[in-house]
Amino acid sequence: MRVPLSIVLMAAAVAATSPSCATTTGPTTPVATPAGVRFVFVHAEARSVTLVGSFNQWSTSSHPMSRAQSSGAWTAVVALPPGEHLFMYVVDGAQWISPPLAEDYVDDGFGAKNGVVVVRPNER
Repeated sequence: MRVPLSIVLMAAAVAATSPSCATTTGPTTPVATPAGVRFVFVHAEARSVTLVGSFNQWSTSSHPMSRAQSSGAWTAVVALPPGEHLFMYVVDGAQWISPPLAEDYVDDGFGAKNGVVVVRPNER
């Protein structure tokens, strides 16, 4: 499944029009923080977004993301062990979306791409 161009453009517009908030609500690759890896996904029309990946056996209920007030950004912080982890986003419980930004991508075997986040030992 390909990421619709409208989502990519919307994410870029949010970052461009909100420079003071771009680091927290704009599109970013997953970032290591002291609490875990912070994932940010922008989808203004979504009613719910879940982070799925190799770290939670692709569960659509394990890691629901929190919506930032009106920006359309969804966030989650997940403690992950060192290593490479594959991930995607599930919108409204049904639409699997490849991450617009990731360190790398691999084929998911279903015609889409999984994002890759690498957690280095010193980032835990």
